[in-house]
Amino acid sequence: MTGATLSRRHRARVATRVVLAPRVSLPLLLSLGGALLGFGWLAILLLRRADGLATPAYDHAFFQQIVWNVSEGRGFVSSFSGGSFLGLHFSPLLAVPALVETVWADARVLSLFHALALAAAGPAAFLLLRAAFRPSPSASWLAAVLAVPLPIWSAIQEAGRADFHTEALALPFALLAAWAGLRGRIVLLLACAFVVLSAKEDQGFTIFVVGAFVAARGPGRLWDGRRQRPVRGVRQAGVGLMAIGVAWTLLLLGVVMPLFRDGALLETDWYYEWITEGGGPLANVGLAGERLTNVTGWMAAGGLLLSLAGLPLLRPAWLLLAAPPILANLLSANPAQADLKLHYTLLPMMPFVLAAALGGRRLLAWSARRRRLGGRGGRPRPLGPALLALAIPALLVAWIGGGLPPTMRTERGQWDRPPARDALLLVARQVPDGVILVVDDGLATALASRVDLHLIPNAAPASWVLVDRRALDPGYFSRERRDAFVEGLPDAGRSLRAADGRFELWGPVDE
Repeated sequence: MTGATLSRRHRARVATRVVLAPRVSLPLLLSLGGALLGFGWLAILLLRRADGLATPAYDHAFFQQIVWNVSEGRGFVSSFSGGSFLGLHFSPLLAVPALVETVWADARVLSLFHALALAAAGPAAFLLLRAAFRPSPSASWLAAVLAVPLPIWSAIQEAGRADFHTEALALPFALLAAWAGLRGRIVLLLACAFVVLSAKEDQGFTIFVVGAFVAARGPGRLWDGRRQRPVRGVRQAGVGLMAIGVAWTLLLLGVVMPLFRDGALLETDWYYEWITEGGGPLANVGLAGERLTNVTGWMAAGGLLLSLAGLPLLRPAWLLLAAPPILANLLSANPAQADLKLHYTLLPMMPFVLAAALGGRRLLAWSARRRRLGGRGGRPRPLGPALLALAIPALLVAWIGGGLPPTMRTERGQWDRPPARDALLLVARQVPDGVILVVDDGLATALASRVDLHLIPNAAPASWVLVDRRALDPGYFSRERRDAFVEGLPDAGRSLRAADGRFELWGPVDE
């Protein structure tokens, strides 16, 4: 065997190690393992809650009816609200789960999509952070320390507790878009940005932030393992995404969504009506001050900061990009939004992660400089396991502030109910096709794959009514009105059509 042949084989092995090693490295495997465990944990919890009929109708049943209608060719409509859903929230991305529901029309499809998207944010964040931290030899380890716990962050638990929302589908693609920008992959950057924009109208802000990050930090040249290669147009693409994010938001809110709404009232109008009531904004300055000092909301934002080991504080200018969504949430009259609970934790997350990416890069640069000034010659070695301490704040916040079992704040009533879904469906089979069905809140998600579905006590005389004698109180409507309606069913001229000891099916009012 000639020396030239050995030399070629040696170069091939080196090139293979350079190209493949990052893709199969231990930090990457850890991030994938964390995502797999996170998906399994959340999926099991959501499916168990669904089987126990403890999933709130808002917003899971609402989304399921829309997705089912899309899968049936009826468009983005729902009996829970008038007009097209695209006028309330512009989410054409719902067509993706609708495609799956052409085969399996079940609300649990949305739960699995939700769990998968939140878990996938972990590996996507790892890719982004590793690319931002390079060329430091500790890049992969620091990225893993921050990204592996992400599927159990307190903020992710809140989003998981909300069940399906399209913001969750957008999160991993937003992270991948920022990563693609750092790696000079313009086509992938634009493709991921398109997915994010199709998730919801407020994702124009996310794309603006991603665009600013790519415009500021996109590469001019990239090292591919053997040589540097020029990369053209990445920063210009970032600037373009900033413009697209702003224009997209203004176009949707000012033109497109009102056309779809066609005069129908928005259920979210009341969130900010208080600003113009009682004499206008100047008369409500005191109330605005109270909302802006909401301790619970700021603690949730602080939880995001701690989950990233405080690294965003090293790049405070970038951290300021999180201010607009945080302030908008705090000013809302919706208590969950003002407290940054449920899915409302997701929109501010991207600015925090991007600030942490740049803050971690600065931390690694400081560490390398200190080693050089300390007289340690040669190539700097990766810090590796020494960085593991940076994961401790995320784990503590997840345990103390998380809302999913087995964390401290778990609402046990939603997660420990015995399975009852099959028994419900057995009774529901006796409901005739094409009728209006009125149900208890916890039953709505399992029965949402139908044209006309409403919640007790919103029943017309021709409606059929399905009652759960062990119904949970979701907390967003009057329990007294519900109980009075149920107890008055026999006196309202309705006949009991089926009962199994827990579920009761009542027919329409006899004429």
